[in-house]
Amino acid sequence: MNPSHMTFSKRTNWHRQPNKLSRLIDSLRKNGKSIIDLTISNPTECGIGYPEEEILSAISNPSVFHYEPDPRGLLSARELVCEFYKKKNIVVDPSNIFLTASTSEAYSIIFKLLCNVGENILVPKPSYPLFDYLAQLNDVELNYYCVRYDHEWQVDIDSIKTAINKDTKAIVLINPHNPTGMYLRQNDYRGIVALAKENNLSLIVDEVFIDYAFESEEGRTASTAGESEVLTFTLNGISKMMGLPQMKLGWIIVNGQKPIINEALERLDIICDTFLSVNTPVQVALPKLFDAGKIIQQNILTRIRSNYSTLITQTLNSSCSALTAQGGWYGIVRVPRIKSEEEWALQLLETKGVYLFPGYFFDFEDDGYLIVSLLTESFAFQKAVSEIVDYVSTV
Repeated sequence: MNPSHMTFSKRTNWHRQPNKLSRLIDSLRKNGKSIIDLTISNPTECGIGYPEEEILSAISNPSVFHYEPDPRGLLSARELVCEFYKKKNIVVDPSNIFLTASTSEAYSIIFKLLCNVGENILVPKPSYPLFDYLAQLNDVELNYYCVRYDHEWQVDIDSIKTAINKDTKAIVLINPHNPTGMYLRQNDYRGIVALAKENNLSLIVDEVFIDYAFESEEGRTASTAGESEVLTFTLNGISKMMGLPQMKLGWIIVNGQKPIINEALERLDIICDTFLSVNTPVQVALPKLFDAGKIIQQNILTRIRSNYSTLITQTLNSSCSALTAQGGWYGIVRVPRIKSEEEWALQLLETKGVYLFPGYFFDFEDDGYLIVSLLTESFAFQKAVSEIVDYVSTV
């Protein structure tokens, strides 16, 4: 075999060179510089308290040795997911649930289900960088609608109308939106449902951060798991909800009108049966993981609420400002546009040892945004925000 004659698919032809920020962080770490990491998204690595004994006992169940494959996942695990929604006063049929190894896999499965090559899905901007990779791997195009800020974040419904074309198959909603922390308002959601009905579109609703509100508020969409008017795929999982990304368990809930649901379920059965990706141990462990997850979730909530409060307080009356958010794991700092976001990020890292994301990493249309993780340990977070405020005020 001649390596020079090897060819690879165009769908994996990504730009793979590290960016300036990645190169700088690698260099500083190699030289032993102390860094405060405000990009951290892994709750297992930021000092969150975990009930270790409960988690270890959950995965020691002898039932893990019995393999009984089901394309939808073990019924016992799906029934537990139904109980989770029942506590939210939402009735979910376990036969409408498909367990997946992750939310990323859930997106990929749904893209395969809905789209022919070249057809498109609407996704919000700003948004996850993940969508670009998932779309390319599944030969799907992305069109964008806008989430805009005017004292608070909101969906631009007109931009959804404009983005829909004859090849559009679905609208992705993220509730709460990442990284802005915007919860989907009921009136906006019903407007989007009406658009979906009018244009024969499905909804894909990502709810992985839905239990991480900074405070309660009327008028929010609590969940779309009970939607009946349009074909809807509601996504969640234990990675974010329980702070257990290493356990690899997510789910898809399929809802809508009966005939189209039945067709979707039959097709999903074949897709999921082809891969059978969800491992038995995590499904068997789920009852105890749900119990442990309540503790973990509360510990994460305490952290993110405290850090969000710190962010708001420390940026008051300063040269930068924290944008209003309602939940999730990120905060957004608006900085003067006298520099590019990349310049701000590079200089804060080099001079202050504060590592954060420039807004363009999340496809912000305008310049002047820096994204910070609210998971960082509180003392370090407070110090980092102080350094940001100090640096911005002296430039």
